[in-house]
Amino acid sequence: MDNGPMTRRPTYEELEARVRDLESMLLEDKERFNEIYRNISEFIYEHDGEGTITEISLHFIGQLGYSREELIHRNIREFLPPHGLKLYDGYLKRVHENGRDEGLMKVLARDGTMHIIEYKNMLVNSPGDISRIRGIAKDVTERLETEQALIESDMRFSAVLESIEDGYFEVNLKGDFTFFNNRIQGHLGYSTEELEGKNYREYMDEENARLVFETFHQVFLTGNSVRAVEWELIKKDGTKMYVEASVNLKRNRSGKPCGFQGIIRDSTQRKRSEQRLAYLAYHDALTGLFNRKGFLEQLDETLKEARRFENKRTILYLDLDKFKKVNDLYGHETGDRLLVEVSSRLRKILRDTDYISRLGGDEFTVILGNQAEIQPESVAHRIVRRLSMPYRICGAVIDFVTPSIGISTYPDDGNDLETLLKHADVAMYKAKEQGNRFVRYSNVLIHPSSLMTMQSR
Repeated sequence: MDNGPMTRRPTYEELEARVRDLESMLLEDKERFNEIYRNISEFIYEHDGEGTITEISLHFIGQLGYSREELIHRNIREFLPPHGLKLYDGYLKRVHENGRDEGLMKVLARDGTMHIIEYKNMLVNSPGDISRIRGIAKDVTERLETEQALIESDMRFSAVLESIEDGYFEVNLKGDFTFFNNRIQGHLGYSTEELEGKNYREYMDEENARLVFETFHQVFLTGNSVRAVEWELIKKDGTKMYVEASVNLKRNRSGKPCGFQGIIRDSTQRKRSEQRLAYLAYHDALTGLFNRKGFLEQLDETLKEARRFENKRTILYLDLDKFKKVNDLYGHETGDRLLVEVSSRLRKILRDTDYISRLGGDEFTVILGNQAEIQPESVAHRIVRRLSMPYRICGAVIDFVTPSIGISTYPDDGNDLETLLKHADVAMYKAKEQGNRFVRYSNVLIHPSSLMTMQSR
């Protein structure tokens, strides 16, 4: 019977060479395993069903401060804090019932310090029906302490952010909100959901958006912080608020810029106080018209412009006749209300380009704008007619107050502020002598006895 060609059996030398190769490969694998074993942060352990240690890697022994001989054949309970004994019994029960377990366990080192071990193991039945629990574990004490420190730091940070009066914000490189404290919500009037991802352009006008962009751009390019920049924000209800902002560059873990963070402080009251003081510096508190300071500065600018463009410019100097009689008969409150009414009538008579001022008491001035379009006499005519109409104030009808107006024109009546104002004042007193009139200063000089008059109607 033919069984085919017979398989050749290896020679003794070939078998011996094969064994040497296998032994070499096994040795290499063992060396690789030992290298990994020595360098991994995890350690391998084994204990019996009651918790007595039967094997443990040297890596972890060094961390606990014990020698291997001091650990082998000792029960794990000896290394547990008192409150951990009951927990350990529960651990053994779970392993026996489920065949495996994982979690955290606290153990004590030789020096009394507490170590937190993260473990994962399984129940192994060895020959002879002897149960062993084998697993892999890692000392996570430092990691958990770091995490706890971060949590506590974050809690402190959050507590500070929620208690400060200033708003804290973080935005990405596009300027979209990524984080903010409750003061930001309070400032702008939006809910958390409404603010998340909201771009800065959505709560400010175009001019302020440009200022914010320039601030962010500067911080991004230089990496330097910017302090005390002022922005105007628009709240959800449409009202405006002023803030003083400080901005820093925000970087990710790689050190690359990822956005901006900063503090904003509500400066609305301060800003409005500053605006109010600036307003009062140039405005009359009673009437809201420009005051003497505002008038003189505006007249100076007007004359500079007239010289540059070789234009004529005219001022009217106005005084109320018999105003003292109002205060004497009806009191100063009524007199103040009459001045307010005079101011209101002047605003209605004159154009936006005309500059109206109250110098004090019952004296007013007007710098006529764009004089080419209108004659000063026609303006004075309207003022006299309108201001001579009766005033109804606090139940009283006051029909005896009339204006007197002096007119002076640059450069005909003077080349400088002081001269023009003096000549307008002279013309006004000439008009007052006649009662209810307006007079040009040039007419006073040319025709001293001939005054242009116009009776009020």
